Parts: sequence; C-alpha cells; structure tokens
Amino acid sequence: MNSYDVAVIGGGPIGAVAARYAAATGARTLLVDQGDGSCEPACCAGLVSPRTPSLLGISSTGLLREIHGAIIHSPTGKQTEILSKKVKAIVLDRSALNRELVKLAAQAGVEVRHHTRAAITDQAKLQLSEQNRQYEAKARVVIGADGPRSMVASRFSLPSPPRFLAAVQATIVREARASDMVEIFFGTKIAPGFFAWAVPAKQEQLRVGLAATQGTDVNTLLNNLLSQHFPGQVISYVGGIIPVGTAAKTTTDGALIVGDAAGQVKPTSGGGIYTGGLCAKIAGEIAGYASLAEKTTNETLKEYEHRWQDKIGKELRFGLLAHRAFCGLSDAEIEAALAIINQPSILQAITEYGDIDYPSMLVSSLLSRQDLWPRLLSLIPALGGWEKFGNLAQLVISLEQPGRGREPKKQ
Repeated sequence: MNSYDVAVIGGGPIGAVAARYAAATGARTLLVDQGDGSCEPACCAGLVSPRTPSLLGISSTGLLREIHGAIIHSPTGKQTEILSKKVKAIVLDRSALNRELVKLAAQAGVEVRHHTRAAITDQAKLQLSEQNRQYEAKARVVIGADGPRSMVASRFSLPSPPRFLAAVQATIVREARASDMVEIFFGTKIAPGFFAWAVPAKQEQLRVGLAATQGTDVNTLLNNLLSQHFPGQVISYVGGIIPVGTAAKTTTDGALIVGDAAGQVKPTSGGGIYTGGLCAKIAGEIAGYASLAEKTTNETLKEYEHRWQDKIGKELRFGLLAHRAFCGLSDAEIEAALAIINQPSILQAITEYGDIDYPSMLVSSLLSRQDLWPRLLSLIPALGGWEKFGNLAQLVISLEQPGRGREPKKQ
C-alpha cells in the first residue's frame, strides 16, 4: 500500500495548485484526476482577471484574448457599453491552463494519477481505481478539490455550499461583435436569478452560456439565446452547477476542502479560478506542513480556514450580499437600475475602478464620490431598499479597515 502525506482528490486547476503547494513543503503528495489532465469538458468561460496568471504562476501561452470592456443588455434589449483603455480581464484556453498547472505540480514532485477514481474507505485510506486496476493508498491529509458535489466533503461530513445555480455553455463558430469585449444579458426570461454571457475565445469561436436558479430549464434558455443573438455552428455543449456562498466549515480531522467544493466562488460572476487558486495555495501549505508534523486534527488544519477567510472571506460575503440584491430583481427593477447606471459619471467610475475579483472596490469608490450620491440614492429602491443597501455599505466600510484581507489592486 502506497503512503502519502497529502492526497488531493480532483485534478482541475484548484486541485493542481493545492497539490503543487503541498509538495513544495516537502510532503509526499498524490494528485488524483479522473480525466486526462485537460479538465475538459468544463462549464467555464475562462474569463479571469489580469492578476490571475501571476497568482497561479503560469505562463502566457494559454492567453487567448485581452478584454477591455463589456456590452450589457437590459431585459428590453437596451445596451450599455463599458470600455476601458486598461485590460480588465483576459480569456484563457481552459485546457492549456489545466495542463500547465498539472505539469507544474508534477515538476514540484507531485505524483499525478490520470484516469483514476478515488473512494475513501476510512479516514486515512483511499481505494483507487485506474482503468482495470484497483489498489489502496494511505494519506495523512486529504484535500477535496473535487467540485461542488464533493465526495471528500460528503465522506468527511463537511457541509456543502448553501446554494447552487444551474449552468450551461456552448462553444460556437462565430466571431464576437467586438474582439476585446464580453456581452452580458440580464432578464428573467433570459437567465432568471443570474445572467447570460458571450465571451470571445479562439479565433472564430465564442463561448455563450448562462446560469440560472436551480430547476430552471437552462438548455431551452440557452437555445433561445443562441437562436436570437448568436446563430452559428455549435462545437460543444457543457453543463454543470455553480455554488453560491461558502461552506459553513471547510476543515475536519484529516481533511479539508477547497475551490468549488468549499464554495470559494465569486457570487457576482460565478468565477472561481482566482478565488479558488488563492485558497488552494493556503490549503496545500497547511496540509503539507500539518502532515509532516503529524498534526492533522481539525485543531491544526483549521488554520487553513482562518487564513482563507482573512484573505478573501469578507469579499466573498460582500459578493453574496450583492448577488442577493441584484439577482432577486424584477425585469422592471433591472431596467431602472441599468438606466441609472448608464450615466457618463457612473460609467467612468465603473471603467476606472471595476474589478472582477474585488467588486467591493467599485462600491467603495462610488460611495467616496459625493457628486454621485444623488444617482446612487436613486438606485436604493431598485436594490431592495435601505436594508440591503445598508448591509452592502457596512461590509464595504469594514473592508476598508486595517486587516481587511483585501488584496491590493494590481492590473
């Protein structure tokens, strides 16, 4: 029976990062991947902030596009264009990203097992199935990076994220309307409870998708969106679920969970590569050092939760409040809110301070502009009234305090 200090279940980008950082501590680390290392198919638009490659330690080989802005479509079809001279986001080749991260993990000393499934037979033992071969392994710490319906979380009685969205995406043969802009669609008939997107990818390819409240027929909604706005040959379809809100607990004796398994996803966009990568680095380090010290109880491993909460927890809570405020609006309220936002002074502020990883920075900058207060006050009824607005503002103020855990803005 092979013995490891750390076993990471899930070979996506978050699992690969966690495994690499565990191995960097000197821990003997295993990465179990059901697929071939590409993490395909993935219901992911590949849209990340410019700071993400640096965080993950990857090269620019998988960079497909630089994004400077967005075209926002209201429920009635009115358009608001936001365009910046700065690069506000980048689009990555998702398969290339994953393969590079797995390669970096292997170079750090991680033992990578592709086409392998894992089951946990007791707290320290893994049953691994690789094609027609089955064998057992032991690990002092198990990291669950195995998605929103995490087997690791279930086996170790860790809670799931509180809520999920249903998501679906198609890659089609079509050029984007603007090669450096994404399109966002709002409306209860388009994507109830969230929004739809169109992200330019490879040349003559567009990633069109949406997320909506669970139970919604997202496939029909996507087909409607494609036929109305993006006719073209469909190369692939992929579906999945997106967690909304973090798990109430992310560690226990001998195990911790990270990424989608822990709900470490931005509630405002559904993106989890940056936030999950940030947490994965911490997860790998804590698991590695704890296993080497043979101190793998929850008392030791919960340092992981303290650290990721300090780093990104408040921002994720802000995002959850913002999600609840915006995604519960009626079409009329969305229309009214977008009409108020579609003013030169507000658009300029969004262009300057908008940050897809740290949306609270935009709210903070808007609140600091007294000349914008009349416009902002007119948004309050559309955002659910004073109570929801007050909660958002209070959390933004707390993020501005020392020790707020917000990363500096680097673009």
